[in-house]
Amino acid sequence: MAAGCFYCGGTAVARDYAIPVWAPALAGLAGAPVEHVRAVEPEPGEPAAPADRIPLSVPSHPALGEAAPGALARRAAQEATTDTTTLEPAQYAATTLCQSCAVWVDEVDARVIPLVEAMIRGEPRTYDADEQSALALWGARAAFAILAVERKRQGVPKRHRLELREGEQPSEHTFVGLGRYEPNHIGLLAARMALPVGVEAYNVVAVLGHLVLKVFGVASPTVDTRTRPPAGRLVQVWPSGDDTVSWPPLWSYDERTLERAFLSEPLELTVR
Repeated sequence: MAAGCFYCGGTAVARDYAIPVWAPALAGLAGAPVEHVRAVEPEPGEPAAPADRIPLSVPSHPALGEAAPGALARRAAQEATTDTTTLEPAQYAATTLCQSCAVWVDEVDARVIPLVEAMIRGEPRTYDADEQSALALWGARAAFAILAVERKRQGVPKRHRLELREGEQPSEHTFVGLGRYEPNHIGLLAARMALPVGVEAYNVVAVLGHLVLKVFGVASPTVDTRTRPPAGRLVQVWPSGDDTVSWPPLWSYDERTLERAFLSEPLELTVR
């Protein structure tokens, strides 16, 4: 039996695309294959060791060594990665939307294309508060499309989907940031992760031309979150902060450093 609509649970009749169909052409990469990193689903369970209960918000200390929260999170992401493949963007899709939600998706994309095309082409731009809200909505939606196509929908709580669809903003436990990629490229990294504190998260990095989209969400109501994006690497558009932000950030990612965007921990977590 086919799964229902990713957002509302209704009958899924329309396809959603992990790579926005309009993005490759804006990047001058129409027809280029997509680099796809696949990751395994984590097994649910309680923390295995006392160190696994240390909140990610605890500062690193040399005495913790490999038991430091950041080191554990990075190891979990690396161990989850299984293989890298290439595929055609048009094939990277799945029937995951009802007709109403498909119309909404098209409206969100149409609203944001004028905002993201400069970043995709690598051109500097400034964004006001309303534009940041639009970018945050689109960024989370784009990440959800990737996770839905990847059949990782269980990693995204229903409340996160409903908040995005009905409230048109990401969950308070979600981070959306925008970086710059030095080469011109189309690529994806996506995973559902088990964090050291015993909760799950979804983690997506999408490279669209020169734009790096980073979305990280905590799938648990039993934690408090505080943003901590990599200084100078990502422009934060959610949770909302400055009235005006400028893109690109100070430093760009390249093929050698892109993994840092995926392994970065933009949210500090504290278990209630």
